Amino acid sequence: MSELGRQGHLERARLLLHQKRYREAEQHAGAILQGNPNDADALQILGHCRLDTGRYAEAIQLLQQCLGLEPGEDYVHYLLAFAHYRTKNKSTALVSLQSAISLNPYASGYYGLYAYILLEENKYAEALDKANLGLAVNAQDMPCLNARSQALFRLKDKAAAYDTIREALTVDPEDDFTHTNFGWHFMETGKQKAARDHFRQALRINPNNGMARQGYKESLKANLPPYRWMLMFSLWLGNKSKKTRWAIILVIWLGGQLLSRAPGSPVLTPIIYVLLGGYVLFILFSWVGTSIANGMLLLSKDGKYVLTRPEQFVSAAVYACLLGTVTLAFAGRSLTHAVGEAQFYPALILLTLAIPVSRFEYWPLIKRRAVAVGCTMGVVALGVAALAVSLVPSGGGTVSDTLGIAYLIGLGAYTWGFSFLVG
Repeated sequence: MSELGRQGHLERARLLLHQKRYREAEQHAGAILQGNPNDADALQILGHCRLDTGRYAEAIQLLQQCLGLEPGEDYVHYLLAFAHYRTKNKSTALVSLQSAISLNPYASGYYGLYAYILLEENKYAEALDKANLGLAVNAQDMPCLNARSQALFRLKDKAAAYDTIREALTVDPEDDFTHTNFGWHFMETGKQKAARDHFRQALRINPNNGMARQGYKESLKANLPPYRWMLMFSLWLGNKSKKTRWAIILVIWLGGQLLSRAPGSPVLTPIIYVLLGGYVLFILFSWVGTSIANGMLLLSKDGKYVLTRPEQFVSAAVYACLLGTVTLAFAGRSLTHAVGEAQFYPALILLTLAIPVSRFEYWPLIKRRAVAVGCTMGVVALGVAALAVSLVPSGGGTVSDTLGIAYLIGLGAYTWGFSFLVG
């Protein structure tokens, strides 16, 4: 291919990439690579297309190949950092960003991505420093302004944070990311209506903004008080370090264990039962609360438009478990001929089945790992089998006891290990 033909393909590919017409851009870059597989410019464009279309492994491979040919290209280091960031490989992303900044310290966007990675690592003071460095280069850099506002919020400087967001909206009132950022800040402070307005603005500007869509959905579900409290707790917990989050969870768990083993007395027993009941409801709602709120959302005029099909199906399945639990609690004795506490055994199994069933709402995360799929399916299947056997009029005898114990042990392990399965 002649140099003139190569330049024509490159210019066309860059224009198509800017217009987000990725398939056509890839075709023009591919035409160059057919003649020269080591054309760095074409590799960069192709890697950028793969990055923007979510094919991160391919993007990383292409961008690394490009750097092997042109190690001094700071923008390629930045693109590689972004690809690693998207694959949650933050340490490698920071190394690539440091290379990009050392090659070109006057690109404000590099500092913006650096600040966002530090924010996710809960290093708020360092994130603020990086955002400020970017703003020193370009005072109107939107990612740096948004990162600065988030860092200031985490550092409890709310007045400066709000001033920064307002400045960002003044610079570009049609920036959907800034509206999304503002919306989540309002969500964390319990101002759901104000948050909803900003999420609406973000979706008006960019209907494909996933964070704004999720925020709008959460703001609608927050109309349900128990879910609102759980959401506030979740957002508060999410701002803590990983060690602090685990410490808080362990303290809550130990508190429940201590309450269940506390010695009874005429004065303390009612209080212990109330606290223990609240603890059980907290744990159960932390698992199925989202599905319950989704079910309530289906009844609203906007809810059915923001919920995905899997969310609707899972919500219906969880409600079926809960309604079935109530039915079995009243009809357990007549169905199984059991007496005493044994008559509530089927209802207990069905109630706890709502927990693994609710996880199917996160199927896009679960299906990425075969172990997560197998564990989720296995716990549900074991629960259904234990439920079926428990409904046998004779109670199922030893088989029922064995299945029930196996199911409860499996469920306990599953609830503790779910975050590791999908992490």
